[in-house]
Amino acid sequence: MMMNMHDKNSFPPPFIYRLVIFIFDNILDKIGFFLFPFKFLTLLATWLSRFVWLLSNEYSKRSFGSCGRGVRIYDSFYLSAPSNFKVGDNVHIGSNAFLRAEGGIVIGDNTHISRNLTIYSMNHNYQGELLPYDSARILKPVKIGRNVWIGMNVTIVPGVEIGDGAIIGMGAIVAKSVPPLAVVGSASQRILKERDAEHYRKLDEANRYAGMSGYTRKDKNTK
Repeated sequence: MMMNMHDKNSFPPPFIYRLVIFIFDNILDKIGFFLFPFKFLTLLATWLSRFVWLLSNEYSKRSFGSCGRGVRIYDSFYLSAPSNFKVGDNVHIGSNAFLRAEGGIVIGDNTHISRNLTIYSMNHNYQGELLPYDSARILKPVKIGRNVWIGMNVTIVPGVEIGDGAIIGMGAIVAKSVPPLAVVGSASQRILKERDAEHYRKLDEANRYAGMSGYTRKDKNTK
């Protein structure tokens, strides 16, 4: 059954329908010409943004230890020690990636990574002379093989190797190496080990507390 637009029970009501038609026919149609510059500027801004992104992409890749062809790195990309970062061909890294490459990071060909990736190839020394850790860096390389797919919000810890063809599910914390072709999901939280209680107690009693990045604090609260 077809709806009669003049029926008082129809939707939208007839007066609303007529009002919309009037606006489109008599107002928007006449001012559309004046809106064109704003539409053009919006489109131009989009083009410029993409152009700047492409330039930034190419500039960033020049600082890598090595970089293959067809590498795409999206916005908000943080990389420390870029000379220790090596990437193969056809690698895609999504937005908001955070990579600490002091210990070395290698990513093989055809590996695709979603947004919010975190990789650390270094760690602080919590067995040193300050709490919670000192300024010494423990370096362990991270190696990601060929044809790997890594989902969103994945964290990879120092020393991990991910084999060719592996898949890492969304939200996973990769704390140990992954064999080739394995499909890995999020693991439940568990205690890995305990700190040296005596070592901790001595430093705590001596007020041996670290400042930024583990360096010794120089204030009245330290001894």
